[in-house]
Amino acid sequence: MKNLNIYKEYEIEQWLEDADFISWVKKPTNEAGAFFTDLMAKDAQIAQKMTVAAQILRGISTNEPTLSDESVNQIWENVKLKTIQKQAKRFNLNYWNRAVSIAASVILVIGFSFYFFFGINRNINYKSIAAKVSVDSISGIKLLLSDKTHMVLSNRTEVVLGNNGEMTLYSSNGDSITFNHDEFSEKQFGQLIVPKGKRASMIFADGSRITVRAGSKVVFPTMFAQNRREIYLQGEAFLEVSKNKKRPFIVKTEMINVQVLGTSFDVCAYPKQKDQSVVLVTGSVKVQAGSNNETKIIPNQRYSFDKTKRIRSVDEVDVFPYISWKDGILSLNSENLSSVLDKLSSYYGVQFDYDRNALSEIRLTGKLDLNNDVDNALKVISSISKTKYRYIKKTIKIDVKP
Repeated sequence: MKNLNIYKEYEIEQWLEDADFISWVKKPTNEAGAFFTDLMAKDAQIAQKMTVAAQILRGISTNEPTLSDESVNQIWENVKLKTIQKQAKRFNLNYWNRAVSIAASVILVIGFSFYFFFGINRNINYKSIAAKVSVDSISGIKLLLSDKTHMVLSNRTEVVLGNNGEMTLYSSNGDSITFNHDEFSEKQFGQLIVPKGKRASMIFADGSRITVRAGSKVVFPTMFAQNRREIYLQGEAFLEVSKNKKRPFIVKTEMINVQVLGTSFDVCAYPKQKDQSVVLVTGSVKVQAGSNNETKIIPNQRYSFDKTKRIRSVDEVDVFPYISWKDGILSLNSENLSSVLDKLSSYYGVQFDYDRNALSEIRLTGKLDLNNDVDNALKVISSISKTKYRYIKKTIKIDVKP
């Protein structure tokens, strides 16, 4: 066992990596038991962290695949309480440590609930639910469910909700884990919150899929109602909706409602932008802004609503530049560099310092990979344009090469 002062500095994740503590939880001994029991009795804060760690360790099951080790830090961000418990089985220490990275991704948070009951005629205050957590306040993808379950997910995780309360998480490298949940209902709401520089997707029980862009959040019922499928979006998302004529799929935003039966389309509704828009790829959709009449659009059309002027318009467009983000690509067609940097700033949540007039003369065409960090994107831009960049504290300075 280590020195007492070392254990006083331990956070939960350190307890989950401590071989003596793990051995004691797995197979208690008199010597270790006396030491750790005495330690818990002397310090209430240490005792709380040890209790949470022990609950996590006892809840790990060996028959689930593991997430990659590099996602452990992401998973452990904002760990508050305990994980869903599963039946523990015997396995070696290395597997134990890897399995912790899965189990630790599910945390029950006391006093933090998205349970929301409503009557047949009661309007759902989606905006109030969405206001619980700000996109700008987090650095990792968060999935919040209505039974107080709070998950921190790795980048590009896909969440799959089943008909019988089961939920499966798929990491970007193909690893997965499934949890069972008995209490999903149309009266409960969850949120998928994606911060800058991240991307995530979700498949609902009806087979519909939503890919959520960086800086966005979606509020959804853990189970769709019998007569409609309805979600709320702040930010941008691409949807592929399963066809069901008896249960229309409705996407609500701050200013517009989009109703479909089965189709694929992009909705852009960032709160700070003056325009909210819908770009249709396949099928047909009806869009309504406020008290205006519904507008039906067809594939390769873009509906836009100006929140300030309250003017709507429909234009023919090439849909690829509007939806390429879902595959981690920024599509550029003779776009000036200052505009490209604005998009990178929004996507990655970074601040640039540059002469807008000078960079507006530089135009880029092609596809920029957004699956890596902003540094990779800037290296590509610098290699094909007469620019260089450097970091000055939290700002990235862009200069034109002489």
